[in-house]
Amino acid sequence: MKKYKVIAVICAMAIILTSLCSCGYEISIRKKGEGEEKTTTIIVEEKTTALYTGQEPIYIPDVSAAPDTEETTVSAGANIQVDTSYRPMAMSASDVILFYKSAMNDVKVRAPGYVRNEYQEISGVEAGNGDVQLINRILNLVGTELLKDSGDEESTIQIMAHDDIAVRETFPLYNQDSGCDLTDMSIVKSAVCYSDGASYKIVITFDDQLNPDHENSSFADIMTPIDRDALSDPIEEYLVVLDYNSYKFDINYTNCEITCIIDKATNRMTSLKHKMIMETEIVLNLDLILFQTKNVKAEGTIVNFLEYYNFDWS
Repeated sequence: MKKYKVIAVICAMAIILTSLCSCGYEISIRKKGEGEEKTTTIIVEEKTTALYTGQEPIYIPDVSAAPDTEETTVSAGANIQVDTSYRPMAMSASDVILFYKSAMNDVKVRAPGYVRNEYQEISGVEAGNGDVQLINRILNLVGTELLKDSGDEESTIQIMAHDDIAVRETFPLYNQDSGCDLTDMSIVKSAVCYSDGASYKIVITFDDQLNPDHENSSFADIMTPIDRDALSDPIEEYLVVLDYNSYKFDINYTNCEITCIIDKATNRMTSLKHKMIMETEIVLNLDLILFQTKNVKAEGTIVNFLEYYNFDWS
């Protein structure tokens, strides 16, 4: 009897240790048979790995043990396919931001090579009682200024590995030693990490940001908003006289999103995408010939796409 008691105690301790090191979840698969419904239950153990960021470790759940699905996409309505190869992970929004920050800072420190591509799409141009040509020129100025901010006026550039100066200038955050300084979680709408077993996919979205400062704002701690003051002189070149007392130039950043892919084996970034949707509204008074004042209202939307890929970590 003592022998069986010892075995029972050992088994109980093993179960306790297992529960401390991992957590399990249950997947139920229902399959219709002939005249009946059968249910198969699979128990999956979810382990965690610790990623050290120089501060507190981030515990990243390991979903590689989850069973593979036969279908990689499922129908979600008419002509819509949803990718199910990535599964969401049990991470808090704060931990996802820390994981993203660690990957971004790693690029700054190690200076890998990469290809950077940036381009804009302009839509929804409405002149109101203004000039369509004028608003188009102003929106193009915004796009040009975005390229200047990113360190080069070329839309696509190749950065060679170990060129730390070029990385500092062309990889967010521009001309800074860190890739992300965000501490204010109030601007984050959602931050989720997914995994397909081989890589992590981080998706971050933000609440609308009206005219965030390009240097001193929480939005600028993670994204790359434009310097609106830098546009004053170029805009004035298109006008006779600009009445600054009634000059309104608003940029509302809405539905902005970050998507980052990180290799699971190395925790190194393999691709990065920033999408900024900028709803622009302009209201100004023009002092024209004979001192007649004309009020101009115009608006349009700029979508700025910033992509990094072909990372060379050699």
